[in-house]
Amino acid sequence: MPDAPNNSSSAPNGAPTAMRAPGSSEFEERLGAFIGPRWDRSYRKKLAVFVEDPSFMPTWNWSAFLAMPFWFLYRKMYLWFAAFFFIPGALLDWLVPSATALTPDDMAKPENQQALLMILAVQISARIAAGGVANWLLFRRARTAIRVVGLQPMSASDSLQLLRRVGGTSGMLTYVLVGVIVALGVASVMGAIVPR
Repeated sequence: MPDAPNNSSSAPNGAPTAMRAPGSSEFEERLGAFIGPRWDRSYRKKLAVFVEDPSFMPTWNWSAFLAMPFWFLYRKMYLWFAAFFFIPGALLDWLVPSATALTPDDMAKPENQQALLMILAVQISARIAAGGVANWLLFRRARTAIRVVGLQPMSASDSLQLLRRVGGTSGMLTYVLVGVIVALGVASVMGAIVPR
């Protein structure tokens, strides 16, 4: 017997009942499908505070802190990846216009110590921001996906499959992009070190 459509029980405003009751087992099942295999091991505990109250509350995500901005790419949060990739660099260009032109030899000079401190301050601030908001942003993306999928006329098993496809991670894309950036960084440093 096929599954019943997942939007059969809805509130007067048309929103599925499970979406209006985030603590429900159906909501948690869909959240787990969206998050992926790490739901039970890690993210159930990290996102529990948002299941109770979805308003922003800083929590900590070491992966987002250490792998900023690539954690956002890995979690298919492409807009936030772009924000955490480009905004720190743009801020640094605005604060210290000469910082991007510094070679490794220039960085060792005493007159560039303030520029180095500013680079460090911007990078640490961006990483702290990423680590502090990552869980909340992931929850918001998951909740939105659950709501949109819940409005589709499909069976419960099909909606879980769609949530797994929309959510989860994009590991291969992340690894390829990190590899390209590391290769470009190594080529840049080698070009600055090797005399021409």
